[in-house]
Formats: sequence, C-alpha cells, structure tokens
Amino acid sequence: MSTIFIVDEYPAHIEGVAQALSQVGGIDVIGTATSGADLLASIDSQRPDVVLIEPWMRSGDGLDAMAQISKSEPGIAMIALSRMWDDDHVARAFEVGASGFMRKDAGTTDLASLIGYVERGGMVRPAVNGKATTGSDLTRREREVLSRAASGMSNREVGAALYVTEQTVKFHLGNIYRKLGVHNRTEAAHAAAKLGLLGS
Repeated sequence: MSTIFIVDEYPAHIEGVAQALSQVGGIDVIGTATSGADLLASIDSQRPDVVLIEPWMRSGDGLDAMAQISKSEPGIAMIALSRMWDDDHVARAFEVGASGFMRKDAGTTDLASLIGYVERGGMVRPAVNGKATTGSDLTRREREVLSRAASGMSNREVGAALYVTEQTVKFHLGNIYRKLGVHNRTEAAHAAAKLGLLGS
C-alpha cells in the first residue's frame, strides 16, 4: 500500500485526485495541504511514501517545501503534478528534488503507475516542447518495450515476454511516447525505425 500526501492550492483538485486514486487500489491518501507551509507542518507526523505537489502555487512556497523535504526526508519521493509544462519548469522541479513530473490532466492509470515507480526509487523526467527526439534518453527497458511493441505484440504479450505487468508496459509506453514526441504505437514505431532504435 502506497501512502500519498497531496498538495495543491485548490481543494477541489485535491479531492478529485484523491477520489480517482482511491479507485485504483493499493494507494492510500493519508493527508492533504493547500500550501508548502502546511505540508512541512504535517510531514513529520504523516510521513507518506510519496508527495504529489503543485510546485507553483500562489503561496509561492511549493518549491521551497520540496527542497526542504528532499534534504530532511530523502526517503519520501516527490512528484510534481502541475499545470506548468515546459523545459524550464520541469528542470526546476528536478533541481529541488522531484522524482517525477506529470501534467494535471494526466490519466489516473499513468499517475498511479508513476507513484509506484518513484516509490521504488525510480525517476521519470519527461521530455517536453518536442526537444528530446533522438531517442538517446530511452532506457534499456524502454527500448526493449518499444522493439516488441513495434513488432506488433500486444501490451499483454510484451509484459509476458519481459516478465512485467501489462500496466508496467503501458507506463513504459507513455514514457516512450513523451520522449519521442509521438502519440501512439504507430508513430512510435515509425520514429524508432528512423532513429535506428528497433532491435536495440
């Protein structure tokens, strides 16, 4: 069971994310806050596995709170869940300790997968603005998934071949699409062929 703390200036957004995650299973929202200061006041007693936070709240203390938690509680993973989506904001979030970054309109399944991934020590830094199109930043596992998916295997078949769950395959595909600047399997296969990534 992953324990989650959600931080956002809009209570309605907090409620929506909490409700969506509660339907996934394996995730327990143990606390919420509407500012970085409120998060810091609660973190010692709550000690979640993962913090979902909007770094750029009007309170102006989201990034500072992330930096403090990164130093004082390195075992707590942080995911920036933000409306800000450009290279500068992504870079800033990772500078202060984020392990993942997602847009606020991300799907619940993708968010739940990212939570599990960063809780296990993983890091996912998205490519935005179409800048990362060489494929050089694909991980070995992402290349394996891409090669099999491009060959026509279903998500279930890819998972069976790599001994991972179908949900994990979907998560890797989402990262691959973002890194290659594509939107689906067909586009990913074409991009991979052009970049010489298939079979690697």
